[in-house]
Amino acid sequence: MSTSSQPTRFVGRVALVVALAIMGDSLMYSLLPLEAANLGIPLALVGVLLSVNRIIRLLSNTWASLAFERLGPRLPFIFASLLSVVTTLVYGLGWGFVAFLLARGGWGLAWSVFRHGGYLAVWSAPENIKGRLMGILWGVVRLGSAVSVLVGGLIYDRFGYASTVFIITGLSALAIPVALQLRWPKHGAIGNAESGSTLAGWRVALQDRSRRWISTLGFVDTLFEGILVSTSSLFLASRLSADFSLLGIGTLAGALLATRFSANLLFAPLIGSISDRIGQALTLLILALVILLGMLGAVQLEGIGLLVSLAFVFIAGSGMFVTGSAAVSGLATSTERPNLFVGFYNTAVDAGAAIGPLLAYSLGDGLPGLEYLYVSVAGLLALVALRFWWVQRKKPALIQ
Repeated sequence: MSTSSQPTRFVGRVALVVALAIMGDSLMYSLLPLEAANLGIPLALVGVLLSVNRIIRLLSNTWASLAFERLGPRLPFIFASLLSVVTTLVYGLGWGFVAFLLARGGWGLAWSVFRHGGYLAVWSAPENIKGRLMGILWGVVRLGSAVSVLVGGLIYDRFGYASTVFIITGLSALAIPVALQLRWPKHGAIGNAESGSTLAGWRVALQDRSRRWISTLGFVDTLFEGILVSTSSLFLASRLSADFSLLGIGTLAGALLATRFSANLLFAPLIGSISDRIGQALTLLILALVILLGMLGAVQLEGIGLLVSLAFVFIAGSGMFVTGSAAVSGLATSTERPNLFVGFYNTAVDAGAAIGPLLAYSLGDGLPGLEYLYVSVAGLLALVALRFWWVQRKKPALIQ
C-alpha cells in the first residue's frame, strides 16, 4: 500500500522511530545530575553535557537539510537511528567527560535529522490533515520521552544507572528496523535551501515588533525549560523529606518529567483549542502567569504541594510550546520570506534551550541560588509574554 494513501500510518511510523531514538536523551535529564559524581563528571560540567546537543543543532540543522537534499530522507534517517543507539550506549559505559561530550554532540546531529524527517513526513501529506498529523507526530515523540524518564527512573532506583542505560539502549535499537522499513514519498523533498545569510534571517525577524517579541518569548521559554528540566532531580533531592524516600528521587523526577513530556499529548490540544477562541497572545500570557505562580508555589511549598506546583508548570509549558508555534506560523505568513523567519525562531529556541542548563549549573549546587533563578526567569517569561500581548492587542484575533 502506497505511502500517499496511508499518510497517518506513515507519520505514525516516523514518529515511532523518533520516539524510540529520543529515549536515551530524555533519560539523561533525569539521571545524569544524580549520577554525575559516580561517572567522574563534575556537577558544574553537567550543564555543558545537557546543552552541547543544542549548541550543535545551531549548525547541524543546516547540515541535515543539505543531507536530505542530496541523499533523500532514507539514508540520513537510518544514519540518525544508528547514531542515537550508539550515543545512548556511550552514556552507560562510564568512559568519562570527553566521551560523554562527543555522544551528546552526536545526538544533536541525530536530532536535527529526525526533526527534518518528521516535518517532511507531515509536509508530504494532503493539506487538510497536516495539522492533525503534526499533533500525532509530536504526541508520539513526547510519549517516548515520557516512557523513558518514568520507566528509567523506576529501573534506576532498583538496579542502578548502568543497567538502566543499557535497557533503554535496547529499546532505542528497535528504531533501526522500523527506519529500514520506511518507504519515503518520492514527491516529498524539502526543496532547495533558502538563499540568503544568517543576517537575512535576523533582518526578517527584527524588522517587525511582533516577530521580535515572539522570538524573544520563544528564547526565554526554552531558557526557563532548560534550567528547570536539567535541575529538577537536584531540586527534588534537596527539597523533599524522608517521607518520599520509599518512592525514590529517580522515580519522582521521572514521574514529573513524564508529566512534562506527556502533556503535549494530553493537554496541548485542549490548550490549542482555547487559544483559537481567546487569542494566542492572551493564551501565552495566561500560561506564563501560571508558570510563574507554579514556580512560586514550588519554592515555597513542601511535599505534595511542591510536586503539584511543578506538575502545573510542566503542563503550562507544553501549552506555551504549542501556542507559540501557532503564533509563529500566523506571523510567518505576513512576511516576504517566511522560511527565514521560522528558521530564525527555531534558532532562538535552540539557543535558549542550550543556555538554560549552562546557566543553571554555573550556580553550582546551591539550592537558594537555584530557587532564585527559577523564579527570576519565570518572571522574565511573564514580562515578555505581557509585552507580546500588548503589541498584539490591536492585531487580528487569530494571534491576539
